[in-house]
Amino acid sequence: MDFLIGFQMSYSLFSFKQKSMRFFNWRRLFMASILLPVFTILLIFNRSFMLLDYIFFPHFLSKKILRPIFIVAIPRSATTFLFQKLTNLKNQHTSFKLWEIIFAPSIIQKYFCIGLISIDKSIGGPFKLILGKIENKLLRNIKSIHDIGLALPEEDEAILLWNLSTIYLNFFFPDSHLFDKYFEFDEALSVTKKKRVMRYYYRCIQRHNFVFNSKNKKFFLSKNPALMSKINSLHSCFPDAQIININRNPAYSIPSTLALNDAIYSIFTSIKQSSEIKKRTSDILIKWYQMAHESLRQKYPTTIYIDFKKLVNNDAMAIANLCLAINIDPMVFTNANAMGKSSNSYEILSEDDLSEVLVKIPFMSSYC
Repeated sequence: MDFLIGFQMSYSLFSFKQKSMRFFNWRRLFMASILLPVFTILLIFNRSFMLLDYIFFPHFLSKKILRPIFIVAIPRSATTFLFQKLTNLKNQHTSFKLWEIIFAPSIIQKYFCIGLISIDKSIGGPFKLILGKIENKLLRNIKSIHDIGLALPEEDEAILLWNLSTIYLNFFFPDSHLFDKYFEFDEALSVTKKKRVMRYYYRCIQRHNFVFNSKNKKFFLSKNPALMSKINSLHSCFPDAQIININRNPAYSIPSTLALNDAIYSIFTSIKQSSEIKKRTSDILIKWYQMAHESLRQKYPTTIYIDFKKLVNNDAMAIANLCLAINIDPMVFTNANAMGKSSNSYEILSEDDLSEVLVKIPFMSSYC
């Protein structure tokens, strides 16, 4: 666990700069008073139970992760759409759900939660109903843009919350620069730190497979945009992985990501993103494009590249090629459920702005 960042987080919670998104405001004070103790308790509990796994279920360490599938693409590129379609093929794929990521990263906690869910079902599901109402209230701004819920499969970048090594923490510490190196994972972090983070991630997947894929009959499936910066590190742990890379016109994906970030930031502060933070986010996305473009061809030459438009419009040839590569019946895939179009609203990049972006990532021109 990154104890240094943990220490830095403790005194970076607020900023005395009035233009900072961490400046004192009622929403931030309210959310900090709730989230800080809850997060601290969960961090202690989750890490403690994960340690107990080594005592009570040590054989999870021998669990093999065979040919996992990683959907790796810039946010707002239909990654959730594809992820949900594939996760609905329950006999073929297994993946983290949000409840497991937040409340049950350990094997012990997974079994305990499965038992609670079973009991709740047997009495008509009152706790599920209550949690659903709380969830809708807290996440209503995000739900219209990104389909999220405790019972739904989710990006497993969030499992790194309990290692204090995820870029997700940046949403609570905007303009702090605490997590800058994690945004350029392969290039900016030390070899030791990269190995430590990836070992933790690998162990988390082993725990998941131990409970939900004990006979290794399913392929582990992940949707994680942050992996755009971790391709080399990913290959060191999963050299036999199958990568699916969705490509969308940056004129849409970049401003759409900024709009999603607005919704997430608004949970933690009432101060809007500055033009500086938006520029910084855009630069990070461009850097991710560059890093993934170089690394995928070197480490994963069999990467499946999909055009966003062809995917969402169910282009027969594109779907057939995808399904052939991951051994799925195209008809079954087409009929699988997925989230409908989000209501995310944003202004696309102008031709001049897009031209400036394409100078840095010319390989994306064919998707524009």
